[in-house]
Amino acid sequence: MSNASRPIAPYDFVDRFDRRVLTDDGVPGMDAQAESGSTTELSLASIASVIYAQAKHLNDDQLDEILRWVDMYKSR
Repeated sequence: MSNASRPIAPYDFVDRFDRRVLTDDGVPGMDAQAESGSTTELSLASIASVIYAQAKHLNDDQLDEILRWVDMYKSR
């Protein structure tokens, strides 16, 4: 299902192991359990939470800027 056909929901945010990183309310937490997970898992979930809450307010160019910033860290 494409993003245009339904709103993005917290359950859409999963890691590479298909584990949810947000609760139903969009709060960070592994396996949809608030504040659950290792330090790095909670860092990932915190970023997912901000994306879930704020990205809908950004246009495609602004989202591309964020992706460019992330790419800076991927190439380190």
